[in-house]
Amino acid sequence: MDFRQQFVKAYTKIKTANRVLVISHINPDGDALSSASVFLELLNNLEIEVVGFCPGKKDVTFDYLPHQTKIINHQTDLPDLVNFDLIVVLDCGSLSRTGLAEEILELKKLDIRPYIIEFDHHPKMDDYSDLEIRDPEKAATAEIIYDFFKENKIGFNKNSANCILTGILTDTGNFLYPNSSEHNLEIASHMMSCGAQFPKIVNNVLRNKNFLVMKLWGMAMNNLRVNKKYNIAYSVITKDDLLELNKLGTPEEVEHFLHSDVFGDITGFLGNLSDVQAVMLLREEDGKIKGSLRTSRPEMDISGLAKHLGGGGHPKASGFSMSGQILKKGDSWEIV
Repeated sequence: MDFRQQFVKAYTKIKTANRVLVISHINPDGDALSSASVFLELLNNLEIEVVGFCPGKKDVTFDYLPHQTKIINHQTDLPDLVNFDLIVVLDCGSLSRTGLAEEILELKKLDIRPYIIEFDHHPKMDDYSDLEIRDPEKAATAEIIYDFFKENKIGFNKNSANCILTGILTDTGNFLYPNSSEHNLEIASHMMSCGAQFPKIVNNVLRNKNFLVMKLWGMAMNNLRVNKKYNIAYSVITKDDLLELNKLGTPEEVEHFLHSDVFGDITGFLGNLSDVQAVMLLREEDGKIKGSLRTSRPEMDISGLAKHLGGGGHPKASGFSMSGQILKKGDSWEIV
């Protein structure tokens, strides 16, 4: 089944549903919230009962998006999944990122249960949906949703246009990241012609950085080095660095901040470094070392390195996780 057939089938399922649950990932970023919001807008316009679920949603940065007050962020407030006849999962990357992995797996065992549609631009990790609409070549899930709207001749209003443009801007770093393309630039232009407020989105998302964000960016820039043998730039955020952040905010602020997409934003920005093959950001988190990899070189595919280190991802943007800790050694660091 090609994307056109998938888009048509998904819309048929949506239009015939009575009650829909829209899910985006834990500690949602701009693309996740935008994707959820545009579906809430669509279902609201179709006069279909809908519930949004974004576990851990606390960031008010995206409160200008429509229907944010309709999004549940605690599982205890969520109705039982069997009460829905359709579940739409957006931008989750893996089943665990839904915050409802056990519940969805139990749901799959039932003879009568909700139909599950998945929209995602991350490489496949789990097989749980009934209709999987996945395109790792796209910069954002919002970009796939735009194509879904276009194929089904769904019109864009000001709300949906703001959602789509926000998702693309956040996942391309305002078109500064290597995943920017002619297609998502064309989408941005179309969304602005439909009423999307580019200055408002930029002011809220890209210029609205709090103190903790700027301190972490400063740490990453200060720790930036180049491995001349492999021509890879790298930076590290150590456990001591994170302890320093704990002194600058409340435990709740720091916890949410560290589980946001800030590390992806930093790596995406570093991915524009010239004269290096790729960039890598390492950080200590929950007793593990987590790494993010980016490259802007057309001939480079850093997903192979990520897989070798136990992870995976896109050819130009990948990640991994391993046991260990980062220790300072002179002007550099070592992993033990």
